[in-house]
Amino acid sequence: MDRDEKIKEAQEVLNLAIMHLSLSFHSEVMDYKHENYRVQFFTKENKLIMPVQIPEEWIKGSHPSENRIDDRLKVLLANLANY
Repeated sequence: MDRDEKIKEAQEVLNLAIMHLSLSFHSEVMDYKHENYRVQFFTKENKLIMPVQIPEEWIKGSHPSENRIDDRLKVLLANLANY
């Protein structure tokens, strides 16, 4: 799988996880390097909340369509909801 496909897959997983957890922000996967995704999270008003690096294993361990989201990713998303 090439870099662009990995970014697209990570974006889909994050979109589904955010929707599944009923959170009111969105994300944009900016880059993939060294088994980490660089992701920016934004409020509904498109104000940057925080840039974050997410390990590939958190994305691969998540299947929101099957109600499985990596616990570490869940904690991260829940913490971002507080900003």
